[in-house]
Amino acid sequence: MKWLLAGAMLLALPAMAKEGDTFRPFVSLGYFYDSNLFRLDENESPGLQRDDRYALLSAGANVDWKPGRQQVVANLTKTLIRYDNNAYLDFDGDDMQATWNWRLGNRLSGNLGAAKSTSQSSFNDIGLVNNQVDRERRYGRAEWEFHPRWRIGGGLETTDNTNSAPSQLSQNVQQQVQDVVLTYRTPKGSTLRSQVRRIDADFPNQQTVGFTFVFPSFFTVVTDNSFKQTEYNLLGDWRLSGKLTLRGQAGWVDRQYKNELKNDLGGAAVLSEREDFSGFTGRVSADWYATGKTLLSLAAYREPGGATDINASSLLKTGASLNGVWLMREKWRLNLGATYENRDYKGDPGTTQLQRNDDTLGSSVSVSYTPHRAVAIDLGARAGSRDSNFTGEDYSFHSLFANVRADF
Repeated sequence: MKWLLAGAMLLALPAMAKEGDTFRPFVSLGYFYDSNLFRLDENESPGLQRDDRYALLSAGANVDWKPGRQQVVANLTKTLIRYDNNAYLDFDGDDMQATWNWRLGNRLSGNLGAAKSTSQSSFNDIGLVNNQVDRERRYGRAEWEFHPRWRIGGGLETTDNTNSAPSQLSQNVQQQVQDVVLTYRTPKGSTLRSQVRRIDADFPNQQTVGFTFVFPSFFTVVTDNSFKQTEYNLLGDWRLSGKLTLRGQAGWVDRQYKNELKNDLGGAAVLSEREDFSGFTGRVSADWYATGKTLLSLAAYREPGGATDINASSLLKTGASLNGVWLMREKWRLNLGATYENRDYKGDPGTTQLQRNDDTLGSSVSVSYTPHRAVAIDLGARAGSRDSNFTGEDYSFHSLFANVRADF
């Protein structure tokens, strides 16, 4: 009841957000119901209450300051999650980010920024684990427009992820990403880009994937998830008409695992090597404004992911999504969405064990009402399921939510 009262108070607050405001505070309150919070299989953890309700309160401020030709964009958000039945999952999160979009003369531009956040891991893949992730990012880019239609530039980004749960410490990672991009802009406003991208990911903690017996002793089997990845990509944005825009990325990815035994546990550990991955990847999306009140967005992709399964050397994700927006009336909007993803856990050459393969489906529907230009109310439902060839990895769920947000 106290959360419903807080929502009513939000609607009663004066919303004063205006176009061009440099400093814009906001507050948001949502209430959610989930039928299978931990994404458990039907026969997994019998006796455990699967459904739960929780409230999510967010408050913060957005800053958009434009001194001359420069721009400073910043965001500060505080998030509180409170569960009705699983109070031990209650969580306080933070999200801070600041970016300086700089410009020097007429031809040099770029950005420089940093971000820091504390979030709660999704239960989709880790199940009954309460894990918090601290993430720090630092990034910068620079571009030189050496011709009215040509630009060349590059960027550097470092990310540090730290997990709180002991079972997730092997997923701690320090990652550095570098890229160089050559861009061409067509007379009609489309852009074509060629990119060379390098990722260096270091996982300081080895992942335990099993145990083995070699007479006369037992050994812990560990793996090193650290890798170096090189990508050669072609990217493009094409404005085919006033109603249709296409975006695409296609390229070749070469991922090489380091496969180093960082800690042999006093001679009691053996290394299971990850197999390198090379292959074609791509992503394409389209936005179609079918009418002045209707937007359809379609996306499809094929790209590698991080493998955490004992019998897998890499993970290949293939999926698609379809989203639609219909402006029913001036202040009312209908949102529809559907997603599909296949996860193929690739095994090492010569592996005879069954390799995991998952199909995940999702759908959503919501209605948005904007009684004031700075107040939005959303009501909706979601549903999803996973079908796996491994016993105990299936799940299904449905959820309901209500959310109200006000910008001041």
